[in-house]
Amino acid sequence: MSAPAARPLAGRRVMVTRAAAQAVALNQELRQLGAAVVEIPAIAIEPVGSPEELRRAARRLRTRRPPRWLAVTSANAVERLRELDLPEDLAGVRAAAVGEGTARALREIGINVDLVAPGTGAAALADGLVAAGAGGGAVWLPQAEAARSELGERLRQAGAEVMVTVCYRTVPVPGLPSLLDATLAGGIDAVTLLSPSAAEAVIAAVGVERLDGVSVVCVGGTTATAVRRHGILPVVAVRGDAAGVAAAVARALRR
Repeated sequence: MSAPAARPLAGRRVMVTRAAAQAVALNQELRQLGAAVVEIPAIAIEPVGSPEELRRAARRLRTRRPPRWLAVTSANAVERLRELDLPEDLAGVRAAAVGEGTARALREIGINVDLVAPGTGAAALADGLVAAGAGGGAVWLPQAEAARSELGERLRQAGAEVMVTVCYRTVPVPGLPSLLDATLAGGIDAVTLLSPSAAEAVIAAVGVERLDGVSVVCVGGTTATAVRRHGILPVVAVRGDAAGVAAAVARALRR
């Protein structure tokens, strides 16, 4: 393989808007492809509710008809699940995750993952859960305050009892407009947006026009939909893991 083919992002500057602790794998993949990575976290995470509220929700799930599922769409929710009394609080509960990154985070806190959605976004997780028979049981969704209702609605349509617990909210990082403005002024070829909240924060901070000429890469259909509402046409990663997002960046910059 020639050097240009092995490092298709050589000489390119790529902005990663995920928090540094969650972007390690993506940053590594981008650098292996030759990119200069610029880290500008767009959102911060604030907890919502108490640990006891989470424990009550988990214990309530265990009283519902089987099969009982925990469905997680973000590693941010996994951080709150650390506050459970594991494994007791989730005994007899199966777990499903969107993407290998979220699945890995669940495993790291001792939760076995029975289903990893074969795609990106809530639709893929809903399809996987329904195929696994979750429509006949109960599904617990610990999620963000601004989470869209698509996953819960699709599961209810399939016959599942859906329990929603808001456990965190996302807020823009202080000083984000000036950070983004200075970074864009220095030249950026592509920006990765890995959640609807990050997309909204970035666009609100600098405006659509400021992103003209920058390739916008999204993970999953839900984030892409949020971006398209502003008239931006993103490139969407086929896979939601770090390698899939990095490949989407390379594809975007070949256009």
